[in-house]
Amino acid sequence: MFRVAAGFTAILLMPSLGSADLLPRLGLGTRSGSTITLRKRLHVNTLITEPGTAEIEWGSLDSFSSGNFTLPAAFKYTPQGHRIIWGRTEYSLAFDSVSVADLGGGRITQFSQSLTATATSVLHDGEKLDIAIAPQAVFFLRGEQGARLGAIAIARYDTGRHSMGVTVSWSAATHISASNPAGTLDVGLGYGRRLAAGGLLGKFTPHCNAVWERSTGLDRVVSVFEGVEYQMTERLAFDLSGQHFGINGNTPDHQIAFGITLNVGRLN
Repeated sequence: MFRVAAGFTAILLMPSLGSADLLPRLGLGTRSGSTITLRKRLHVNTLITEPGTAEIEWGSLDSFSSGNFTLPAAFKYTPQGHRIIWGRTEYSLAFDSVSVADLGGGRITQFSQSLTATATSVLHDGEKLDIAIAPQAVFFLRGEQGARLGAIAIARYDTGRHSMGVTVSWSAATHISASNPAGTLDVGLGYGRRLAAGGLLGKFTPHCNAVWERSTGLDRVVSVFEGVEYQMTERLAFDLSGQHFGINGNTPDHQIAFGITLNVGRLN
């Protein structure tokens, strides 16, 4: 069993497409729940689901700037075993169960624009330092052609009730368009601290993050996030987060995200 940093299970809100003109890119640089996915792996939750168990995750993502609303969902499973690809790798599939966008005075409700498949492999599970790599693919169902392929490197360091980490990701488009750049590089930093060693306060972990993104032919984007997780039980957790995308630009996007994670236990 892999170490549970700060005693918390995962909250995962995978890509949500709140706006039809926003690309669900790999890594941290999206205005979607996928940002929560990786920044929370920097602290709070384990790098992968406990081997032999599965998790189901739901969320809601509401943009104050655009009025768009999404309900992201994800399914994650780590097989029981002792090998890298079978026992130390979590396989996940994520999508938007509902996406509501404001289009020029009207609103349109659709299923996800894409499906995101990720395989997160733990390469080093140390006493304090954890390292993982996660190949990832985004398959477009509408709006774009082809897919985006890439990978994310994750490193996290835990000491006491403190947890900090860094991610670096790169993705490339199989079909380039104005909203699907040839390449995207993301670098993210995160920090979280459990409020107490035990008791009620020990169930809360405030966290904050910053992300730098650069895509081919586009200006750099800087985003910041803050939130708190409440671990109600060993299998059930809640997360409330604020997201602020493009704070270095003229039109930042401010969002609020709420997530629920349920570990369904071992699959027989």
